[in-house]
Amino acid sequence: MTRKVLYLYLGTNGTILSPVHLEDTYYVRQMELTADEGKVLTKDGVHKTKSVLVPEDSVSEWSEVLDENE
Repeated sequence: MTRKVLYLYLGTNGTILSPVHLEDTYYVRQMELTADEGKVLTKDGVHKTKSVLVPEDSVSEWSEVLDENE
């Protein structure tokens, strides 16, 4: 599983999701999780996906399992 840190900023006209960290600007760290080849991500064992964007503190809730469709 690959993990990519993204920063979510709240602007005056919407939100911005960026890999760039801006100093002195309020942000929430998000993690983009992507499953390795032949695998999928799941949180509950039922719903599965190849990629997901989650808050940093919930990464441990996700696991990588074999893709039954391959």
